[in-house]
Formats: sequence, C-alpha cells, structure tokens
Amino acid sequence: MTDIGLRLARVESLDLSALGRTAIRLVAPPMLAALLLLGGWEALSRAGALSARLLPAPSLVFDTLVRSLGVLLEQAQPTFWGAVLGILLAAALGIVLGAAVSYSRTLMQAVYPTVVFFQLIPKVALAPVFLLWFGTGFSANVIFSVFIAFFPVVVATIAGLQAAPPAYERLCRSLMMSRAQRFLTVKFPFALPHIFNGLRIGVTFAVIGVVLGEFITAQTGLGYIILFSANNFETALLLAAILLLCGVGIVLFTFFLALEKIVMRLYDSR
Repeated sequence: MTDIGLRLARVESLDLSALGRTAIRLVAPPMLAALLLLGGWEALSRAGALSARLLPAPSLVFDTLVRSLGVLLEQAQPTFWGAVLGILLAAALGIVLGAAVSYSRTLMQAVYPTVVFFQLIPKVALAPVFLLWFGTGFSANVIFSVFIAFFPVVVATIAGLQAAPPAYERLCRSLMMSRAQRFLTVKFPFALPHIFNGLRIGVTFAVIGVVLGEFITAQTGLGYIILFSANNFETALLLAAILLLCGVGIVLFTFFLALEKIVMRLYDSR
C-alpha cells in the first residue's frame, strides 16, 4: 500500500472512531437515565411502595402493551391519519397565509393580530365550540388538529421569508427578476429551515389536537382509549396507549426531519 493509501486509511479509521465516540456520548446518557428510571420504578413497584392500581410496574405496562397490541394498533390508525391530515392541511394553509402576510403590510396588520388572538385562547375551551360547529367524528378531530398546528407554521413562514438578506433582494431587482422569481430563488430557500422548524413543532400540536378531539367527540382512537382506561382505572392500559401515542409522534417528527434533509439537499445541489 502506498503512503497516500496508508494516510487515507488512517484518516478513515480516525473518522469512524470519532463518529463512534460521538454517537456513544449522545446516546449513552439518555439511555442510562431511562434504564435507571425504569429500574427504580420496577423495584419500587415490586417492593409494594407504589400502588399497582395507580402506577403499575413497567413490566406490567409492557405485558399489557403486548397483549393489547392488536387493539391498540387498530385504535392508533384514526389518531395517526388524523394527525397526518391535520399537519398537512396546517402546513398548506400556514405557508400560503404566511407568504401572503409577509408580502402585504396591510394584510399583516389586518390578519396577523387575529391569528395571534385565537392562538391565545385555551384550546380546551374551544373544543365544545368545535363540537357544536362541526359535530363529532374523524373530520371534527382533523379540523381541531389543523386549528392547533396552524399557528407555528404561520409564524415560522413569516420569520423565514423575512430572513433573506436585503443584498440578495437588491441583486435580484438589478437583474430585473420578477417577484415570483425572487420568491422562488431567494426568499423561499432562506425560509425553508424556518418552515421545517415550524412543521416539527406543528406535528406535536397536530397529535395533541387529534387526541383532544378524541377526548371529547370520538368513540375511536388512542385518545378515546386513554379516556376509557382512566375512567375504569385500567392504568396499565392507559400507559400502554400513551406509549404507543408517543410512538405516533416520534414517527411523524422523524418523517419531517428526514424530509427536511432531503429538501435542503436538493436546494443545496441546485
């Protein structure tokens, strides 16, 4: 092997070892903390210090999750698809409104305070109003999810479209570019990281919105299972449903994180 080949091999080995150490530093502390928490919880439950009715042992929760997995997965489907539709509609409405507001000062002064006002109202207080307006069922849960997830997308879009450097705008005007061209080549690429930040926040809000709707209106979904379990003191089933609900949120959050990397890579290549 030549001297250059030895150097390249040494660099690759150093990079892999450094990457491994970085991964361990990132993963080990939270994993260790979670194991200590679960171990202490299990030990206290087996010693009788914790009531099995109020806080069952992790092993009992896991056993309930395995035994009820079929039912829970079936009930997770309306929650998952409701959150998906909610965040997609919130993304479309939020990006369009954010772009319109950022290009019109009059629209900003007229519409944005109203959006902020509705955001300040407690969402639980509005749930009965949505029940009267839209009835019960899947569509009502999706609308409630859109209403909750809408605001962070709007704010992030406005902030992102205002983040483009003025020098770029002046350069585009000097090149006689139209407003649409300036938007597609300058403003929108600069806004993309902000928009995806808003979408990641909106995903969590969308899941919350669907679950709140299921608490009040639905007869299906993980929110309904959680409420049913709480009313019947089936705490192990309640915690198993919450665990699966966390999985739904993680899947959606990871999807938008991966989508951001793909979209930003495409724009960087252009």
